[in-house]
Amino acid sequence: MKKFLILFLITPLIPCLGQEILPSEYNCFSVLVGKNASIDGTLLYGHNDDDGFQLVNYYVIPRKNHPKGTKQTLQYGGSIPQVATTNKFFWMEVPGMEVSDGFMNEYGVCIGSNFCGSKETEMDITNGGILYDLRLIMAQRAKTAREAIQIAGNLIEEFGYRGSGRSYCISDREEAWVLSVVKGRRWAAARVPDDEVMILPNYYPIAEMDLQDTFNYMGSEDLISYAQQKGWYDSSKNEKFNFRKAYASNGALKNKGNTGRAWSAYSSLEEDYNRNDNFPFSFKPKKKVSKQKLMALLAGHSQGMQGMDNTESCTIGNPYELNEGMICNGGTIYSFVVESRPWMPIEIGTVMWLAPRRSDVQPFIPWYCGVTEVPENYAKKGYLNAMQYHYTPPSDIHEMSNNLAYWHFEVLSANVNKDFVQKYPVAFTEKRKMENVLLKAQEKVEKEALKKYKANPDQAIKFITQYSNEQANKAYLQTVGLLNLLEIPLPNTKTKTIKIKDDVPVEN
Repeated sequence: MKKFLILFLITPLIPCLGQEILPSEYNCFSVLVGKNASIDGTLLYGHNDDDGFQLVNYYVIPRKNHPKGTKQTLQYGGSIPQVATTNKFFWMEVPGMEVSDGFMNEYGVCIGSNFCGSKETEMDITNGGILYDLRLIMAQRAKTAREAIQIAGNLIEEFGYRGSGRSYCISDREEAWVLSVVKGRRWAAARVPDDEVMILPNYYPIAEMDLQDTFNYMGSEDLISYAQQKGWYDSSKNEKFNFRKAYASNGALKNKGNTGRAWSAYSSLEEDYNRNDNFPFSFKPKKKVSKQKLMALLAGHSQGMQGMDNTESCTIGNPYELNEGMICNGGTIYSFVVESRPWMPIEIGTVMWLAPRRSDVQPFIPWYCGVTEVPENYAKKGYLNAMQYHYTPPSDIHEMSNNLAYWHFEVLSANVNKDFVQKYPVAFTEKRKMENVLLKAQEKVEKEALKKYKANPDQAIKFITQYSNEQANKAYLQTVGLLNLLEIPLPNTKTKTIKIKDDVPVEN
């Protein structure tokens, strides 16, 4: 076991607030596919969250009623009026981290984010500003992606954003949006056209925008005038306002990890772009996109990419050490592909296919929007304790435990890194077997769920909750089996790893 622990010493905590060049283990990646750009009219949202060595808990937070006149206190001291009822949501919680959590609420609003370095250096905030609470409040209150943008915009203008910059991808059953936030009180949002695809590494994706077109764009009132004041945009040149050009840091735009991952994604989708092209905000794909295509993209290692693949298709070494700009990398802590189908009841029609660590060795398993609980071993504590301790988790939060599924996923991933040539093909084969079974079973399962929903919605929700939980348990048992097959020691309660809690959480 001591040999295994050494693996984590190469992934130290690096405070990245404001940094322009991030190590690969902190590079998140997102793709949004408009409903008319997919093969079956499904809106798709794919995301890798990359944060190095972490624990991820999975919870379902129930809907909650609040007394009239109460306040919701923010992390840094501000407060806002509480709403009468906050939404139920599925929560991917990373204890102690401010910018890593993902959400899918009961209305099918899904939220994730990517670090994006900005030019802004001034911290214009009130009452401590806002950071983590931004995504939490969107999940708690929004019924659509558009409403989530409006909620977030008001909060940013009132309190000011604490981070250097970030882009939030927000989807619902009809629309996909990108919300790009700058340190302070500036923000911009753009809707992904229904027939287009948006690819996001770690720089602002929003380019030219017309704030008069309120159907497709939103932004802070002084977004353009502030850029003019700072000398980042010159309106006298009669050029359209380009948010990315005005606000993005040059380091983020030129970062090889960013350009490499974007190019890898375009190539995976068979689009004709070069690595150093000025990539658009979104594009019409030559071929319509499936969820399986996104799953493969998110699990990619830059295979076959000239100048990036140095592993001879992963047969001579570990791509995480040899390849450049990979979408799936050693720091990926979870991956998901959300499919949103408005022609079904929302509880069944929106499903998050989630790989609970690295998607190159763990299968994407389905979590339906209507689920009411998760397996006990998928979370360290109950959700009430999670809310209480998210910002200041217990000191033992990163101690490995044999009774938590996540540590088994972590141990498998880490040991695949250690002996990639021998272990990766075995793990990948088992992952694909399970995914193929789940994908093949989807139509039959949903047909039964819809039948039950028509007769009794509560019975349908119970059915899909049981089904999602069963698949999560199968993924866990598959990982345990792989650990045994590959002779990898299991985690245990006596083993302690390095702590990565820090005063400044890593921005991914």
